[in-house]
Amino acid sequence: MRAIALLLLIATCRLATAQEVKVRFDLYKVEPAIGTALEGRLIAGGEGATAAMAKLPDFIQQRRIEEIASVEIETESGTRMRGKSSEAVIALPFHESTAGLDIEIDPLIEGGALNMNIQAIYTSSEKDHPMERVITTQAAGLSGVPMLICRWQMERDWLLLVGTPEYSNAAESSPLVSGLIYMESAFYPTVSSASSGRDLLASALFPCRSGQRSGAEMIGWINDENIPESDQPGFRTMIDPVLNADGTVTARVECSYTVESGGRTRLESGERVRRLEIREMSDTLEMEPNKIAGRKATKAGNEDIEVEEDHYVAAFQYSLPTTP
Repeated sequence: MRAIALLLLIATCRLATAQEVKVRFDLYKVEPAIGTALEGRLIAGGEGATAAMAKLPDFIQQRRIEEIASVEIETESGTRMRGKSSEAVIALPFHESTAGLDIEIDPLIEGGALNMNIQAIYTSSEKDHPMERVITTQAAGLSGVPMLICRWQMERDWLLLVGTPEYSNAAESSPLVSGLIYMESAFYPTVSSASSGRDLLASALFPCRSGQRSGAEMIGWINDENIPESDQPGFRTMIDPVLNADGTVTARVECSYTVESGGRTRLESGERVRRLEIREMSDTLEMEPNKIAGRKATKAGNEDIEVEEDHYVAAFQYSLPTTP
């Protein structure tokens, strides 16, 4: 009996100490100028982020912003949970994906702030083939304050994923989490366009943690068994950053940008497939806050064995969140 009573007491204590967490995720399609202003407010956090999000209904009414999907996840601190915006699926060449938002989080409340590992996938049918957008990273925020989870941008297509957490016993202010960095990866056609911020081809902006790897993708799938998963058209980036004591960042980066270049080509196997241009860049960068760092990419066709240096540039920039 004493053992049973002890087990009941332990269970009761665990239930009493378990802290409930609710996070609402909203995905918006926005005009680039509005998106740039909004993501800056979200990175800064605090009242500015809340006030900026409060203006969204007006922009939605003006059709300058479109809310395209949402997911709400309820769980407990320390308990992984997944949520979907629909049960429908889209068949992709190598797997199936939820039609809409599919999000999995592992949240933990520490010091009044919410830290969470997150993977979010948004899949839609666009133009000639489906598009899958992915973010795998770490985020941090305060209860009631909207936070940027990812910006996916491909040419004029600008999507913002925003998360708003709710939980009790939250701190009124917090440095959030040590080592939180907002990193942008982007591809430009030339060095001059990268330096001036013109002609942005594709980019992803998302939070990450010092010492932990994060990545984002935008893949426009082609249903052709001769095009491997790694060569499917789109944008991919992987970042492994370290925040130094002086506020600079040392980051190991990998980034690729693959597009259809028109026509068809013959592989070594003899198979004829759509011709692709594959641009890649990988390096270790020493970065300063809000300053662009990058390198020229290498280029190869999907039929090429060797690569050549290209005029396209993979560029990176980071900022640090302010304390609310």
